[in-house]
Amino acid sequence: MLDTEETIRSALNPSQYEAASNLEGPLLILAGAGSGKTRAITYRFANLILQGLSAPENILAVTFTNKAAREMQERVVQILTKFDIKIFQPLWIQTFHSICVRILREQIHHLGYQKNFTIYDPSDQLSLMKKVLRALNIDPKVHPPKSFLSKISWAKTLGLTVEEVADKFKHLMDKRSLSVFFKYEEEMQRSNALDFDDLLLKTKILFQKYPEVLKIYQERFQYIMVDEYQDTNAVQYSLIKMLAAKHQNLCVVGDEDQSIYSWRGADIQNILSFEEDFRGAKFIKLEQNYRSTKNIVNAATHLIQKNTQRKNKKLFTDNEDGEPIVVREELDEYAEARFVAKSLENIHVSGEGEYKDMAIFYRTNAQSRVMEDQLRSKGIPYKIVGGLKFYERLEIKDVLCYFRVIVNPHDDAAIRRIINVPTRGIGKTTIDKINLLSIDRSISFWTALNMALDEGLLNKGTRKKLHSFTQLLETLRDIAPNSKISDLYLEILEQSGYEDRLKHDDSPEAAARLDNLQELLNALRQFEKERGDEASLETFLEEMALVSEADNVDENTNCVHLMTLHISKGLEFPYVFIIGMEDGMFPSLQRIDSEDEDELEEERRLAYVGMTRAKKQLCLLYAKKRKVWGQTQYYQPSKFIEEIPNQYKFFSSSLRSSPSSYQQRVQQAKINYDENVDYIPDYEEDYSYGDMSAGYQKGMRVRHPSFGVGVIDEVIGQGDNSRISIVFQAGQVRTFVAKYARLEQI
Repeated sequence: MLDTEETIRSALNPSQYEAASNLEGPLLILAGAGSGKTRAITYRFANLILQGLSAPENILAVTFTNKAAREMQERVVQILTKFDIKIFQPLWIQTFHSICVRILREQIHHLGYQKNFTIYDPSDQLSLMKKVLRALNIDPKVHPPKSFLSKISWAKTLGLTVEEVADKFKHLMDKRSLSVFFKYEEEMQRSNALDFDDLLLKTKILFQKYPEVLKIYQERFQYIMVDEYQDTNAVQYSLIKMLAAKHQNLCVVGDEDQSIYSWRGADIQNILSFEEDFRGAKFIKLEQNYRSTKNIVNAATHLIQKNTQRKNKKLFTDNEDGEPIVVREELDEYAEARFVAKSLENIHVSGEGEYKDMAIFYRTNAQSRVMEDQLRSKGIPYKIVGGLKFYERLEIKDVLCYFRVIVNPHDDAAIRRIINVPTRGIGKTTIDKINLLSIDRSISFWTALNMALDEGLLNKGTRKKLHSFTQLLETLRDIAPNSKISDLYLEILEQSGYEDRLKHDDSPEAAARLDNLQELLNALRQFEKERGDEASLETFLEEMALVSEADNVDENTNCVHLMTLHISKGLEFPYVFIIGMEDGMFPSLQRIDSEDEDELEEERRLAYVGMTRAKKQLCLLYAKKRKVWGQTQYYQPSKFIEEIPNQYKFFSSSLRSSPSSYQQRVQQAKINYDENVDYIPDYEEDYSYGDMSAGYQKGMRVRHPSFGVGVIDEVIGQGDNSRISIVFQAGQVRTFVAKYARLEQI
């Protein structure tokens, strides 16, 4: 028989053990980067059960990513299995949004919604907002739909309903925006849909309006743990405070030095003021880093100590010293990208690491383009994390919308998307008529469609096409309850004609879409295998809606990961390159010029997060100049580089160092780079833009069959193999090889 206390004590360091064994009352665990907080709170969760203080279903653990939730759940089960304790139902270890969905599925009828509500993503919201603006006769060209959505999202993040904004917080919105907000909420409820912000806000409203419902969950959750507490916003703070009010057994874990989400409502004061909010709270610090080398830990610690909004803690590690942080100066973004690509290649070729061990971070998404070009040119596999997600691809979203309508026929955004996909001859005029009917009679699009058929409001040919569409949906809805999701999926592809249409299209795009549809089938079958009897269509759609960017990192895929610094939080890689470390880029010019010192401190926290993702080697790069908005801008190194003590960094420059002396230093840092390679030309100055005989020039307007109209930004190289970079009207930037570009000059 295992000794519980001794088993837990032997698995943890003294501070972690203290965190795992303090089980009653409010507790703040301040956990530095890489300090094993997940291990500590996992053992704490298991210990509550092992000590007989709680049943598994009476513990609520809140995380910020699905990945963290899965990891924690697996670890808890492993620990309990050692003690022959079996878990027979899903644990309440989930993200805030997943927990709120779970509660709303049980209780949302109190708020006038049905439990089969749909969760709208940003594109669904945009589609609905356009309908709202049409109904209110607001010109979307003058008043952009995304602007209204941004205002609505911010109000909800602050925990405000439309009625509260109208009554007490009128300064947040002008009259037009408020009228849009009212109409948007009306249409969302008619569609039986919630947006991402609603998942939290509706739960808060539910608890406030119905104390008897709140009491159910207060009784259920006798012990509550919240990870990444520094990232909680006003609504999340309110939810936790309400749920913990009865038992006061609240343990929060976080690191104020990693609070980087104020722009989406996170309030660092939630963690800094915890001991004031919960009197008698205990305070434990986890300061030993297990992830990074001493040089990385010490450099990051010295940097973050420049901040004032923090508690007194100092990260340390018993790991080896490791190599100094490489600080690399380059002429421009092209030279910067070339150095990184060559370094990645050398690490891989030398056998020091696989591509999946490497990551490139940047402050803004736009910085990835030049880097991608270099990785492609060297044949280095890579993935953009936070780019176009698999479930956001056109063909995948189409099929998911069929799923959504099967579950909830009043999902306006989904039904409008698939009504003519694949093409059925149902044109925009017909859709607009049904839309207008739904607006005039305050009914859903589905109800309006059927009403138009019943009342003969459309011509005979159109009625026939619409009737065929409604029959298809009714047939699919009839077979859904008794079908596996994968079988229903195949029925959708066959009966809708979607797959057949793609098979008769010989284009490369159609072949790629068929491959993606096959991959979706694989995902559905894997989901069924993992979930067994719980693999419902509703659960699948719910999980797809709640996937975060960090959840898209596949640790088994052997490729370099590119991502923004914000997305990097919670991840770790042996080799990390942070590009664009210049004043004006990072920290951003807006933060440097701001009179609010808090904004610069958040940028510094972001640098700290990026640095502490690195386990073995870290390289910080800056360029003397780079092209921004079509203009060449000149920069100084980031002040954050200057704030790192010299003993932890090693400077190199392609502009100053001689090849021999640099090779000697770089060997010391274990990053091999051939200084004798030619630099990429400075395409912004004194460079001939492509082969004029090929007809492509900078500034030329062209049309692409898939991306539409765009303007050529630059042409690199000559002849058929030249690369043409185009900025399209939707703001997308794409690069093509000339001979495969299929461009039409306008």
